[in-house]
Amino acid sequence: MWLINCRTLKFQEFVQNVPAYAILSHTWGEDEVSFSEMRDRDSTSRKDRRFDKIDATCRVALEYGLKYAWVDTCCIDKSSSAELSEAINSMFAWYKGAATCFVFLSDFTSFSKESLAEIVASFDSREDLEKQEENSYKDPPDLTIKEINLRDKVKKGLGNCKWFSRGWTLQELIAPSRVNFYDKDWNCFGSKLQLASVLAWITGIDTSVLKGNKPLDEVLIARRMSWASNRTTTRVEDIAYCLLGIFDINMPLLYGEGKKAFTRLQEEIIRSSHDLSIFAWKSDVEDLRRYRGLMANSPAEFKGCQRLVKPSFEWNNAGEYGLTSRGLRTEGLLRIGRGAVREVGSYFLSLNCVDERQSKFILAVSLRQYGPSLFARRGPWQRTTVFDLNVYSAAKLRKPQYICCKDNPLLDNVVLASRSNAIQVRFSVEIFDIDSVTASPQADWDLRNAILLGFQRPYFWGMWKIKVRDGEDGISIVCVRSSGWLLYGIFASDKLPCALARDDLLPSQVEDILQQLPDRRSTECSGFVHTVRDVQVDLGEIAIKIPATLLQVNSMRKIGQKRSLSGIKRVQTLFKKT
Repeated sequence: MWLINCRTLKFQEFVQNVPAYAILSHTWGEDEVSFSEMRDRDSTSRKDRRFDKIDATCRVALEYGLKYAWVDTCCIDKSSSAELSEAINSMFAWYKGAATCFVFLSDFTSFSKESLAEIVASFDSREDLEKQEENSYKDPPDLTIKEINLRDKVKKGLGNCKWFSRGWTLQELIAPSRVNFYDKDWNCFGSKLQLASVLAWITGIDTSVLKGNKPLDEVLIARRMSWASNRTTTRVEDIAYCLLGIFDINMPLLYGEGKKAFTRLQEEIIRSSHDLSIFAWKSDVEDLRRYRGLMANSPAEFKGCQRLVKPSFEWNNAGEYGLTSRGLRTEGLLRIGRGAVREVGSYFLSLNCVDERQSKFILAVSLRQYGPSLFARRGPWQRTTVFDLNVYSAAKLRKPQYICCKDNPLLDNVVLASRSNAIQVRFSVEIFDIDSVTASPQADWDLRNAILLGFQRPYFWGMWKIKVRDGEDGISIVCVRSSGWLLYGIFASDKLPCALARDDLLPSQVEDILQQLPDRRSTECSGFVHTVRDVQVDLGEIAIKIPATLLQVNSMRKIGQKRSLSGIKRVQTLFKKT
C-alpha cells in the first residue's frame, strides 16, 4: 500500500504494520495526478494546480495529527494490472481501515451554520417521528411546508453534488467509521454521524448503517443493491467492481467484459450467500420482454428494493441452491395449489423477503416452465406476493428444478415455442383431487397446468395420473404425438396396461401399445364413466397464437346421475391466458 508522507509529500510503501492514515473521497476531474507524476514530482511542479487537492488533503491530515494520507488518483500504479486488481479488491478495507476520511465536494458551497443546524434538526426529528409511528403501526403525518422547503433546499444544494451520483463513492461513504465533509473551499461542515439523517435521505442508505449501528451483512442484498441504483461509473465494468466491498466479494478484474462484470458479481454473491432477495429486482417498463433470466442487468433494476426486509418468520425453507450450467438449481420452487384465483396454474420462487410497509406479503417471482425441469422468470417488470396465511397450502415440486439465470434475447421465443403442439388435460375438479396429480416423464410436464410440453420435438409421449376426491382410485391418460397425428387413451388405475407402467418408454413403444387397444376412449372408475376427446386450443400469450391440443375428460355418474360433470364447469381453469 502506497501512502503519501504528509510532510515530505513523497511516497512510502507499507506491506505490514501500516501506520494511521487519512484517506480522500472525491470525484475525479478530467486530468488527475497519476502515480508516476506524484512519484516524480519536483519543485517546478509544486505550482501545478492539479496537485492542490492532494496538498490540501495532506495539510488537513496534519491538522488531525496524521502523518500519512492516501489518495486514489495517485496512490495506485495503474500501469500494473496486478496492482490495480489488488487495490480495487482491497479498496473497501483500505477505506474502513483509515483513521479518518475526508469527503471533498468540489461543486458545493456549504450552508450557513444556522441553516445547516435547522436542516439537521428537521431531518432528525422527522426520523424520530417515523420510528415512533412505525412502532405503533401508524403512518407518520405528512411533511409540513417548512419540512418540504428544507428538503427542496437540500436536494438543490448538497443532494445535487456529483459525489452522490458516482458508484465508487458509495463504499467510501459506508466503509470508514469517521467521515468529515468539506465544501469546495475545504471548509468542514459536518461529520457522517452528525449528518446521518440527511445523508440517509439523499442516498437511501439506512441511518443505522451510516451510524455504524447495523453491520452490512444484516441488510438484505437487494436493499444494498438499491443504494447503487441511481449511481453511475465511467466504465461499464466499474458498476460491478465498485460494489465488491459492499458484498464482501473478491474477484478478478476483466476490463473489456462490459456488462458481464455485473453478472459475475451476482454469481459470486449467490455462491457465498443464502439471500434470495438478489432476485427481487424489476425490469424497466421499457423492457418489453415477457421472460428473463433470474439475474438483473444492472443495479438500476433494484431501484424499488430500498424497503425490503426479512419476514418475521421464515415459512419457506428453500433448502440449498447453487449455480450450474443449466441455471440455478433449487428445490425451493413453489406451485400454488390453493389461494387467490390468479395464483392457480403458476409457479413461484419465494424470495423470503417482504416490503417493511406490507409485512404480511412474502415476495416471490413468477416462473414459466419451458423445458425439462427448466424455468424462466415470467413478467420481469413485476414482483408477485404470496399472502402468508396461504403459505401452508403451497406445495413444492419434489425434484430439483433449474431456473434460467443469464439474460438471453431469444428466451421469449424459446419459452413460447415450448408450448407449440403441446397437449393439455382438462378435468372436473368436483370429482378429482388436483393435489394428487402425477405425471411421467415428469420433467416434460408443466404439472400444475396439466400441460405436456412439446419443446419443438417431432415425436414424444406422456402419461398423466390423478385420483378421485377422498379415494385411492383414479384415472390415467396416456398420449403420444408425432407430426400430423395424436394417439391417446384413458384408463382406470386398476386397468392400466402393465406395459405402460414404466416411465422409461420410447414414443414408438407407447404408440404400438395404444394401437393394440381398440377401446381406449372411455373407462369406469368410482361410479363414473370417464371419456376423453381432443379439441384444438390456443395456448398463446397476448397477440401470439400457439396451437395445441386439449384432451377433455368428461365424467358421468353410472347410476342415478342425470347430468354430466366436465372440465368446463370448474372453480378455475387450469390454464389461463395472460
